[in-house]
Amino acid sequence: MIGRAKIALIIFLGLIISCTDDNGEPNDMDNANEFNPKLLKQTTAPGIGQSNYFYNDQNELILITKTNSRTLHDSTYLEYNDGILSRVLQRIYYPINRIVNIESIFTRFNATNASGTYKVSEDDGAILQDLTFEYTFSDNLIKTSTFFGLDGSKTLEKIYVHDENGNLTNWDQLWYRTDGSVHTERRYLFTEWDNSGLATKSLFYWTYNLNIFQNIYFSKNNCLNLINGDETLNYSFEYDSDGNVTEYNSIEAEGFMTLEYYE
Repeated sequence: MIGRAKIALIIFLGLIISCTDDNGEPNDMDNANEFNPKLLKQTTAPGIGQSNYFYNDQNELILITKTNSRTLHDSTYLEYNDGILSRVLQRIYYPINRIVNIESIFTRFNATNASGTYKVSEDDGAILQDLTFEYTFSDNLIKTSTFFGLDGSKTLEKIYVHDENGNLTNWDQLWYRTDGSVHTERRYLFTEWDNSGLATKSLFYWTYNLNIFQNIYFSKNNCLNLINGDETLNYSFEYDSDGNVTEYNSIEAEGFMTLEYYE
């Protein structure tokens, strides 16, 4: 994730899957009055690619397949232990016949914390990255994402701040040097949110594999803008009668993504 989690300003992605309680057991989220979530089936973005989503009998996401112009095929496999996410393996097939494996193994996953190991390798066994990670959550909202070297030093930290309504207001990214000092800092601001009454509670923002987390969200309402320095990007969303996003639009980029769900 460290090398690949670069901001893609026109690519957003979200999932609606089961959540866990403090003991890591499935529970029902109190969202009956907000929207009727469906299982995401397919996302399509013209000129970017298509993703398809597959589930087991417990409605747990077990496979994501992607096709786009940059990689011929990209498959993500998810495994569970008693309903709790335990392993994620992404295999990226590059056009030059090179396969990169990105594996996350969760040693802890509950309503407030997810931690484990993260490894990037090639099929011949060559290791490209070997890290540990920790995510923190509060009220089903992500609060921090931190990656560490094997010596325990921070390499990347993301901090998410929300207002009293659970709307994401800013997102800070900090890259660290080996001596622990901050090498680079970047801040993204959000000042407008979709209050249509059909909010999915999921910010459609692509950040590698965060979307696999069980009912963890960036923001309680979809963000309508993103401020990066002196640049502001604006977005709009369309919903079905159950409140699920069917299309989002990246206005300045004149790009859009459509979303289909299982009935």
